[in-house]
Amino acid sequence: LKHGQQRRQSSGAAMFFALTGTDTGDDEAPKDTIAHRFCAFAMKTLNEDMDPLFERFLPLFDQDRLELAQQGETHEQYAAYREYVATLEENVSNFALQEGYSPGDASNFLRELQQAVEEDKVRAEKQVEAFLMHMEQQRKQKMGDAPPLDEGEVQLMRKLFRPQTVDDLMQMLLHMTEYTAFSSLMRAKVQQQKFMRELERRKKELMMGEMGLAHRFISFAMKLLNDDLQEFYSRCLPIFDQEAADLQNHGHTHEQHAAFQEYTSMIEARLLEFCHQEGFGQDAQALFNELQRLLQKDQQHVAEHLQRVLADVERRKAELRSRAQDEGETEQPLVLICKPAALSDLMNSLIQQLEYQSFSASMRYRVEQGRLMKAIMADLAKPAGELPPPPGDLEVVDVEEECQSRPAIGTMSLTVPEGCEVGSQMSITGPDGQPLCVTVPGGLSPGMAFEVPCCGYSSGYSVRGDVPPATTSY
Repeated sequence: LKHGQQRRQSSGAAMFFALTGTDTGDDEAPKDTIAHRFCAFAMKTLNEDMDPLFERFLPLFDQDRLELAQQGETHEQYAAYREYVATLEENVSNFALQEGYSPGDASNFLRELQQAVEEDKVRAEKQVEAFLMHMEQQRKQKMGDAPPLDEGEVQLMRKLFRPQTVDDLMQMLLHMTEYTAFSSLMRAKVQQQKFMRELERRKKELMMGEMGLAHRFISFAMKLLNDDLQEFYSRCLPIFDQEAADLQNHGHTHEQHAAFQEYTSMIEARLLEFCHQEGFGQDAQALFNELQRLLQKDQQHVAEHLQRVLADVERRKAELRSRAQDEGETEQPLVLICKPAALSDLMNSLIQQLEYQSFSASMRYRVEQGRLMKAIMADLAKPAGELPPPPGDLEVVDVEEECQSRPAIGTMSLTVPEGCEVGSQMSITGPDGQPLCVTVPGGLSPGMAFEVPCCGYSSGYSVRGDVPPATTSY
């Protein structure tokens, strides 16, 4: 480590990972070298294996900034650093033994480690050069007799396409052997521990305090909807794998409504379990009455808090107006106020999940999400040989010509018609004459407006509220 640290201070050469997929004319493929294995080993050592050591050192670095500024680092902290370095050296020795080096063969280990980094550097530099050469060829094919890129542009391209390198990782790892890096790391861990303890304290205060029942109910409902029902969601996904055109023409199916009935039954059963755990027995009405009382009290607290905020804002606005008049400014100050969130807002959001339209929209979203993930995983599973090399994908285009050839993208302003609810399907005609199917988003009611993106129209496009919604059936 000391040898490597000295070399880091005297060497400024950049070393590249090989850019896979670029043909350099060299049949030698990038391989897993001792440099790659050492970096992976060192990262695991620092991020996982040495956690117990760091936990033991935390009290030594629990020092506020004023004390650090006045008294500086302590002997105990430096002793911890020496133990940290000794532990690192022991782990590096173990890695060398695992790689087949004898205990007294440190010089050969470091020499072969450096050789692996240098070989990776040479191979990567060849591939970067090949990448730039192919890019220039594509540019000439597209733009004809265009002058070549100047040296400044070439250097910029090198920086833009430069990946993280073995040398980058080695420099970072060697930096962690310095006392300043170790001290900063330990002080950051101390602050992180304090932050997590404060979060736990506030969570306990919320869960067991005056409004504890409401917070526990919201936590229970969020866990139920987001975690506990995952198996049910997976089982019912094929039922909601329905194209938009089929949904518009035939509406919702009996199987989909049956899935919703099962969904509500499962929630009711779990709700009775929560009711029993909270001491209400099977009296769900008593639970809801108490929740309603707490929500009303919370709304009152939020309203009082908002009034205090508004009063403070008015005072600050008066100060700003007075300052603006003194400075000769005529524009009125603009102050934005965010209304605090109340428990009732979260509760209403959870209650909406018990409506069929919200359940259906959620399931259809999960179907689309599953399709997207399958497509991504299928692309990742393809053998490397089936993927086109980067130079073949590179295309130099005239930006102005390309922009002029693309259809304009704008927005349509839609108004929710009477009879439509959250999740309802609206059948409209776009500015290009093509039929569109739009889903009413959450939080809207009849008469409220929302916008959707559209192609082929560069400005706003309004649709009145008399657009009939798609037929919904069970």
